[in-house]
Amino acid sequence: PMACAWAVLHHLGIEGYLRLTEVTIDAARRLAAGIRALPGLTVLGRPEAHVLAISRAPGEEGPDVFALGDAVQARGWYLDRQRPPDSLHATVSAGNAPVVEEFLADLGTAVDEVGGARARDRSTGYATLE
Repeated sequence: PMACAWAVLHHLGIEGYLRLTEVTIDAARRLAAGIRALPGLTVLGRPEAHVLAISRAPGEEGPDVFALGDAVQARGWYLDRQRPPDSLHATVSAGNAPVVEEFLADLGTAVDEVGGARARDRSTGYATLE
């Protein structure tokens, strides 16, 4: 991994690396704003970089996020499940920038589709002790 990182950085140069970083951060911010605009959803915390956790908005009736994860996965998107609290983990990269709007459209459709349904599978790839 260290040799690959070195080779990529030398291939891109500092300017190329900074350009990709800017594209990544912009995509993550657009994604977070779009998620927060959907009914019943929020992004946990105040992410400053490219990692987001999508969760039900506190005090609002929103979709079960694991059911939401199943619905977007059926559309070809994959988000890791984590808890507590139940949330969907997204790591954004520059490669995601061109499809942010498409993802948000599918996510919005999935919110409507899921309604109040609860996912049967409550397992996660990431969890802390409760």
